[in-house]
Amino acid sequence: IASIGVANFYEEVLEDLIDKTGITPVLNQVELHPYLQRWHELDAGRAHGIAIEAWGPLGQGKSDILDAPEVTDAAAAHDVSPAQVIIRWHLQNGVILFPKSATPSRIAENFDVFGFELTEEEMAAITALDEGEEGRGGPHPNDMNDA
Repeated sequence: IASIGVANFYEEVLEDLIDKTGITPVLNQVELHPYLQRWHELDAGRAHGIAIEAWGPLGQGKSDILDAPEVTDAAAAHDVSPAQVIIRWHLQNGVILFPKSATPSRIAENFDVFGFELTEEEMAAITALDEGEEGRGGPHPNDMNDA
C-alpha cells in the first residue's frame, strides 16, 4: 500500500492512527459545507499534510444552503448558480469535492466554476454561515456503529 485515505476522522482519531501505526493518511473525507465547516479538523489534518475532501459539499439537499442570501447574492453578482458559488467557495478554501448529481446539465454546471472567483467579502459572508454541529446533515461519526 502506497497511501491510505480515511473518512470522518477527527483530530484525536488521526493522531491516534499516526501515533500507533506511523502511517499518515493522504486524505480525510469529511462532511463539509457552509453550514458545517469544521475548521479545527481541517487545520489539524493539513498540519500533517492530509488533503481534505468534502462529502455532502452542497448540503446533501437537506438544507436551504442554496437559498441563503449570502450564496444567492454572490451567484447573481457572478451570473452563476448558487451551487457553483458553493463549489467555488470550497475550491478557494483548498478543499477537494465531488458534488453529486444525476442530472447531466447540473454535472456540466458543477464543472464550470473556473471562470470566476469569489471576492474576500463573499468568501467571508459564506464562511459566516457556519452553524457548527447544528449544521450537520449526516450522522456524527462518533454515533456510527462499528459493525
